[in-house]
Amino acid sequence: MDSLFYFPSTMLWPLVACLVLTGIHVYLGVHVIARKVIFVDLALAQIAALGTVIGILLGYEAGKDLTALYLYSLGFTIFGAFIFSITRMKGEKVPHEAIIGIVYAVTFALTILVLSRSALGPQELDHIIKGELLWVQADTVVKTMIIYAAVGLFHFVFRKKFMAISFHPENAEREKINVRLWDFLFYMSFGFVITSSVAIAGVFLVFSYLIIPAVGAMLLAEKLGTRLVIGWIGGAVISFLGVKISWSTGLPTSPLIVCILAVALILSALVRYMRQAENKKKAVVRMVGAFALVGIFVAAVFFFRKAEEDPLEHTLHMLHSKLPTERVTGLQSLIGFKAEKEMWLEDVVKRLSDEDAEVRKAAVNLLSAVEERGSLPKILQLLEDRSYEVRRSVITAAKRMGTTSDAATLTEVAKKEEDPEIKVIILETVLELGGRDGIPLLIEMISNGGLFADDAYHALRSHIQFDFKRTELAKVSQWWAENQNNVAWDERSKMFHVLPKK
Repeated sequence: MDSLFYFPSTMLWPLVACLVLTGIHVYLGVHVIARKVIFVDLALAQIAALGTVIGILLGYEAGKDLTALYLYSLGFTIFGAFIFSITRMKGEKVPHEAIIGIVYAVTFALTILVLSRSALGPQELDHIIKGELLWVQADTVVKTMIIYAAVGLFHFVFRKKFMAISFHPENAEREKINVRLWDFLFYMSFGFVITSSVAIAGVFLVFSYLIIPAVGAMLLAEKLGTRLVIGWIGGAVISFLGVKISWSTGLPTSPLIVCILAVALILSALVRYMRQAENKKKAVVRMVGAFALVGIFVAAVFFFRKAEEDPLEHTLHMLHSKLPTERVTGLQSLIGFKAEKEMWLEDVVKRLSDEDAEVRKAAVNLLSAVEERGSLPKILQLLEDRSYEVRRSVITAAKRMGTTSDAATLTEVAKKEEDPEIKVIILETVLELGGRDGIPLLIEMISNGGLFADDAYHALRSHIQFDFKRTELAKVSQWWAENQNNVAWDERSKMFHVLPKK
């Protein structure tokens, strides 16, 4: 039987990361709530994310150039800290929270715009929101612990100034504390934490760790020390449960922890309500009534659900949805209805001309998966599609369903293709379909040089029975000139060979 406290080694570091996040964020959350800048965490987290995606746009790789991307993210976050420190106004004619909200909205919009110019696009946005908690490694957690320890030490040394500005700002001014300077130092240290946290846990779990345990602790205790202890213990227990349940059920970790934190917050509110109620019996009655009302609401939601329809009909309806994501989902689901292909084939072929690139790609992939060779001519028309991903799917479909006669169409496309990467892939497909006209075009690409000349060499070298090196271009050109009318395709070896002379 699976023990509650059993964890596989792969889940150890995600759990440790959650505990580390809880430790620093509960403390910072107390300050944030006292300052009434609840969404500063979301804003700084989004600024950190914007720094990362701009670094990616400028050529750094997400899985390789980690230090460079961290510095980009940190630089943007420190700049955000500067903005927040100088926009705090005396008397708050414009609430500081309003400025923070504006910065968050603008930064999120900029992130989407930047990602629209990146090949990663939706995948990177998903990573920013969810993080990579399940895949965090020991070295990342250790580095994060060191950063958090340094920030914690910094706050401990200057705790009187930070406490005064957060909890007694009027006293801070009387004591002639430079509020703007210490505000900047607070937000800057906050930025160091956020930059590391977002990379691990994503924007919304970081926000939840910052606010929810601190709010729950405030409901249960008045003293700062007690609040911190409650927040730390509660956050640790919830982190353990979240990671454990996620591992056992396969549910995504970050959203699950956020939901458990929310449940714990509701329980904290109920405990506070019962403790402060003058008439306990009336309080219990009200709570029961509230739970009954929630139960009625949930029951009503399910009672008025749409009647179930035939799964295939439901999937076909999705193909005509106004939302491209639903059309994609419908196309992906149809693979389970291969036996009923005649009922949906016409609709799927129409999706090849859909306005959304992801839908066109899904339609190509589906027709390729069910090997609908009759649709190949229409699929090949997408070789000139504006989407790189669609064209790659078309080439894959051509490899799977094409014949030697289709190789001629691909050859003509390759002659006009300006993208050398796509051109190599098309020509390699031409060879795999038995089209020998791709050979001289690959020789030409090798001769012209360029970034993908080596790819052209490997594509040609692996499909002809002739040994030549990258530098022996004249040798292979002569071979082709002498044997071009005597070259045949061997389907078994997937190679062109010279027929013996009669």
